Amino acid sequence: MKVSSTELPPRQVSLEIEVEKDRLDRAMDDAYRRLAGRVEVPGFRRGKAPRSMVERMIGHDRIVEEALDHLVPEVVSEAMEQEKVEPFTRPRVESIEFDPLRLKAVVGLAPKVELGDYKGVLRIDREEPQVGDTEIEGVIQRVRESYAQWAPVERAVKLSDRVGIDLKVTPEGHEQPLIDSKDAEYVVDPEGAQPAPGFAEQLIGMNPDETKSFQLNMPEDYRDKDVAGKPAQFEVVMHWVKERELPELDDTFAQQVGDYADVAALRTAVEAQLRHSEDERVRDKVEEDSLNKLVEISSIEFPPQLVEYQAQTMLENFKSNVERQGLQLNQYLRLVGKEQDTFEQEIREQAETRVRRSLALDAFAEAEQIGAEQETSEDASESRSLKALARLVELATGDARNGGQKSDEEKTAERAKTSDTGRQASDSDVPATPVGEEERGTT
Repeated sequence: MKVSSTELPPRQVSLEIEVEKDRLDRAMDDAYRRLAGRVEVPGFRRGKAPRSMVERMIGHDRIVEEALDHLVPEVVSEAMEQEKVEPFTRPRVESIEFDPLRLKAVVGLAPKVELGDYKGVLRIDREEPQVGDTEIEGVIQRVRESYAQWAPVERAVKLSDRVGIDLKVTPEGHEQPLIDSKDAEYVVDPEGAQPAPGFAEQLIGMNPDETKSFQLNMPEDYRDKDVAGKPAQFEVVMHWVKERELPELDDTFAQQVGDYADVAALRTAVEAQLRHSEDERVRDKVEEDSLNKLVEISSIEFPPQLVEYQAQTMLENFKSNVERQGLQLNQYLRLVGKEQDTFEQEIREQAETRVRRSLALDAFAEAEQIGAEQETSEDASESRSLKALARLVELATGDARNGGQKSDEEKTAERAKTSDTGRQASDSDVPATPVGEEERGTT
């Protein structure tokens, strides 16, 4: 077997392998015998039929495929050993030629990370959590709105009212109406769903029992392409108007909302929840900024197979989440108005960011001699990443000089299962060690 190797950027090796004819012939014979034992040839016991008859039944290409399935992993593995290549990712066969048999395989090498001067230049400003009376009153107002009732009124329509209407929509050039609804209920909100841009504004000022006709252009993305973006005649009959009545902000309301004795207790609970959420947001931002800064000041090289693996994993997880909501991925993309290529490119960019962060954090943990004592390797990997992330934040914000290490580690560990930043930093996102012996040579 002849082998030549060439280093490829980034962190890859290309192996060009030429296999002797005798070895290919032996692989073909072995493949034939395996397949012959699975084929029933009329008039012959299994495995005893002439080779020509077996080949006519299963086809010569099937024998070649069976031979290569066994031969290629063997020769790739031998080539890596011969060239002293330590694979970090599974080898990928990129081409196969015959007469003689030639293979080209690409192997990803272990990433190479050179950390920047993180102790000297890595500095992040920590935001102060912002929770004031405005934020508290805003939450309470939204709670009141969720308990609001719709009350009939005898006046003209205003913004945010609920109305009962008859609606007929006839596109220009059409005799039959596209929409013909009776007693439809509609909330007058320009930012909400509406049959055409500007429809909500046309209803403002109408009175009960009033009829109004006007022309609007149908939405550009309307499902019926024949009328999308084209003018249409709208006819509206206003039946009734209701306005939203908010409950009084009193002790009775506080008790209705939850286990609160009075309004003061409700405000205290809202403030506590807001402060907790704000603390989480600030910590998430500090962690993300610290990781981004570490990546920025470091030199990180890795084989592209890591990004491909991470992107595929993220895409499969996203598909599963969408399907659990009763949608297919193509349906979801149509709903959000996104092309498949654009979506996949976004996934790939996110995957590369995760890979870079994970590798940088892993190298940081090594540099800081951060380990973990856990029963399982998965737990150890997660715990090590969380400890490294906490230590990184301390250095970036200056907390390490103020004796804050234990506090930050405890805070990070408490949110290990809920923090998206922590999950992104986890070593489990990308292969953290070279492939095992049993994987060498697999394609």
